[in-house]
Amino acid sequence: MKNNNKFSQYNDGVVRIYREKTRRTEFNAKKNVSALDDMEFIVKLAYGESSRREEDNEFAQQMGFSLSLKVRTRFFDKVNNKCKAVVDGYLYDVKHVDKNRSEMWLYLEGVRAL
Repeated sequence: MKNNNKFSQYNDGVVRIYREKTRRTEFNAKKNVSALDDMEFIVKLAYGESSRREEDNEFAQQMGFSLSLKVRTRFFDKVNNKCKAVVDGYLYDVKHVDKNRSEMWLYLEGVRAL
């Protein structure tokens, strides 16, 4: 049976998007995220892993980050480069978001295991 589904397949995994809660130390310094409790949940999205092209790696280098993972998912307007992403228990910074009307590509830089 031929698949005439006009929707893209996102079957590589699930990415959970969060925003960092503003937390301060007693010295008023910003605390780094160390657990899910340090973040506010935004959305859970299925994704398809995108290949990291040479242009993507060059772009990341020019922007000052290391591209650890690039994923394609359905568009969700509240996702931007101030968000955090969690994939399989690993924390990523969302460093860049490419969007069109129906999809977005998240450029993720690995931070640490949670």
